[in-house]
Amino acid sequence: MLKKGELAETIRGCRSGDRYAQNRLYRAFYAWASAICLRYTGNREEARECTQDGFFKVFTKIDKYTGELPFEAWLKRVMINTCIDRFRAKLKETHTVELEEACDETVLAEILINADVEDLLHLVHRLPPAYQATFNLFAIEGYEYREIAEMLGVSIGSVKSNLSKARLRLKEMLTKRQKEDAYAGQ
Repeated sequence: MLKKGELAETIRGCRSGDRYAQNRLYRAFYAWASAICLRYTGNREEARECTQDGFFKVFTKIDKYTGELPFEAWLKRVMINTCIDRFRAKLKETHTVELEEACDETVLAEILINADVEDLLHLVHRLPPAYQATFNLFAIEGYEYREIAEMLGVSIGSVKSNLSKARLRLKEMLTKRQKEDAYAGQ
């Protein structure tokens, strides 16, 4: 990452279309932005594509960065929105059915308390795209149901249902893994 003064200078350069400044910003934040995209896409190739698309948006819309928030927060938002846009495009390709509302807050707490972070992220990547995006936005990013529904273009009921099903699948996968680890340890 760049120091505060270097970042401000680099952003000024990006605003004026300086390719060197764009390359500097890209190199400074690429790995960090890719990690964000990987949380939402579940595979490295798609994460790379989202990261590239996200940086294209950063460079074409850098004038919209006002400086009120830290640059990292703005960049993170651009990357998340890029992943969500990709998710929406996929969602249009598949038929979705609104499911009944089902929510068990204790399941999420149990999952988060008992799981290793890397294991949990690996399991989240194995979830279907709708569950994965919903879980990331709620459990990792901290968005509310209404905000997630607006971002994903679905109803609040779908958000709650997808979140509940994501939690249950994660719990099932973790339980299975724990049983396998216990069996292997005997």
